[in-house]
Amino acid sequence: MTDILLVVPSFNYGKLQSVGPKCPNIGIGTVAAFLEVNGYNVAVLDCFGLELEREEIKKELAKHNARIVMTGSATANFTLACEILQDAKALNPKVITIHGGPHVSGNPESAFEDGNTDYVVIGEGEETCLELVNWLSGKTDAALESILGIVYKKDGKIVRNPDRDIVKNLDKLPVPAYHLFPMERYHSYGWLDMGRKFTTMVTSRGCPFKCFFCVSSIKAKYWRQKSADLVFKEILLLYKEYGIRHIYFQDDEFCVNHARVIEICNKIREHKLDLVWECLTRVNHMDDQLLSNMASAGCVSILFGVETGYEEGLKLVNKPIELEMVVKATRMAQKYGIMVKCTYIMGFPWEGAAELKKTINFAKRVDADLTFFNIAAPYPGTPFYDEVVKYNLFEQPENYSGHIIHGAEPLLRTRKLTSSQLNYWVGRAMLEFYMRPSYILRKLRRTKGWQDFKRNFSSGNNLLQIAVKKTIMNHPWVHALTPKSSSAAVPSTYS
Repeated sequence: MTDILLVVPSFNYGKLQSVGPKCPNIGIGTVAAFLEVNGYNVAVLDCFGLELEREEIKKELAKHNARIVMTGSATANFTLACEILQDAKALNPKVITIHGGPHVSGNPESAFEDGNTDYVVIGEGEETCLELVNWLSGKTDAALESILGIVYKKDGKIVRNPDRDIVKNLDKLPVPAYHLFPMERYHSYGWLDMGRKFTTMVTSRGCPFKCFFCVSSIKAKYWRQKSADLVFKEILLLYKEYGIRHIYFQDDEFCVNHARVIEICNKIREHKLDLVWECLTRVNHMDDQLLSNMASAGCVSILFGVETGYEEGLKLVNKPIELEMVVKATRMAQKYGIMVKCTYIMGFPWEGAAELKKTINFAKRVDADLTFFNIAAPYPGTPFYDEVVKYNLFEQPENYSGHIIHGAEPLLRTRKLTSSQLNYWVGRAMLEFYMRPSYILRKLRRTKGWQDFKRNFSSGNNLLQIAVKKTIMNHPWVHALTPKSSSAAVPSTYS
């Protein structure tokens, strides 16, 4: 019998499922490791990595027969996480269920709606989960009310204890429990899947910035880092024990501390590791010294979150960068042979056709190697979500499963556009960017062999099918034939 089973719910990339990455859940992996080093018999069931259907998950739940079942969810897989806890309760009404993750940290009340969650863990979960499990196991004399960072029901009412502070020293946390995950099942984005054994790492937490749409603005107060020595120790473990040759550093902001990144790069070079890696960072952190070191140590891809293509939009989303920084950083990275991915968000409350045109035109000017036009998704707990609720911009009943990054259908309208019009503009953005002859020729020139061509063709074809469908099905002519009533609809928004 397992003491504690931590379950990773499945995740769906919608219409881009075939090209989305498959990664281990480092948050759940770190909680598992923390509980394990403190003496608990722990198992992880990664439904996402193993691609398990609900009936298969039920069989695994029954097999483990755990005393405590934990799960963690983002908004997009919150419903699936709730189903897992529901099935755990159906199999054993005495099982204790715990729900954590970004979604319930922003909206803990939602976890109690179906009656299958006993406790919610808010924010960073390692210390909170250990204290709660110790209390549930009778290993402490502390009162439930003294455990920081939990929400629970008492006498039919939801009780929220005071929040726990963040983990200030990340070096004291154990290495995630990679040994409990199906490490052979993970892969990068379709465009970057090189056939190497792949995993993700998280080497820092939080973000120095507070963009109004981002869950990082609610889950962490400030940026903290693991030391370069411990980061490299984890890299070596993955390299030697698991044969990992491709790492995606999934930090919200990997390059805040240039000296730390360069030290990690030096260690990779000194040990002559056959390793490629990717990261997310901001354009204002880029310079020649940093990029030169990253490229020579195996960095093959950087993702920049740009969000809008007009200066006023950057101010409204509280993103302290300038458009020229985006152009400069992209050119610098490309100079060192690093693939640049840029993401843009379309559908902020104030946006209409004029703003979206500016974003499309700017994206074409930046001319990144890959560009994602994502439909805005309002996450509970963020200022963006609050504004959507304030102006009643949900165009359909809120669907948590629709909060996916790529391939999503709009959940909302703007004050100037219906959801159908927004869908049209996202499809048009994809077509305008990817169907440029200059872009197609550049991709062909940079293709490295038949496997690279097949990978790019398959991923690109999938993306373009979505773009064409969005554009045609939401074109003004079609819209005119099948009108949908909305106070936000104005024909000029298609022009």
